Amino acid sequence: MIVFRMHAVSHGVFDTTGAFLQPGRWHSAGTRVVYTAQHASLAVLETLIHAGGKKIPPRSLTRIVVPDDLVVEDAAWMGTPTSQAFGDAWVKRASSAVLRVPSVAVNQMESNFVLNPAHPGFARIKHDAAEKYVFNPRFFLMP
Repeated sequence: MIVFRMHAVSHGVFDTTGAFLQPGRWHSAGTRVVYTAQHASLAVLETLIHAGGKKIPPRSLTRIVVPDDLVVEDAAWMGTPTSQAFGDAWVKRASSAVLRVPSVAVNQMESNFVLNPAHPGFARIKHDAAEKYVFNPRFFLMP
């Protein structure tokens, strides 16, 4: 399976610092996870949504390869904070290295994938070289 991650140019693709410091939909602060998206376009959209209309500093987009035989668990849609508790428990349980979650950005019609770096199978997940991503300036035009 191929997934994509948008991340700061200054951070590695599997850097968990941001997730550790800030909560996300599927984890609480203090939990180390890596968020990825089903498509490159969804990774871009998720980044734009979280920027809240502000200009985004330089980013990289990285293609990640999850081995086909690695178990992927599925999570049904749930609101926060229920989703955060679910994700934290999933990380601690270490039942899989990958959790498929519905993306709110596209009305749950596509998926994001949360990676658990503490799971032994995570070491088998590989990535290509990060590519610099330049946002189209029209995303940031103010009316």
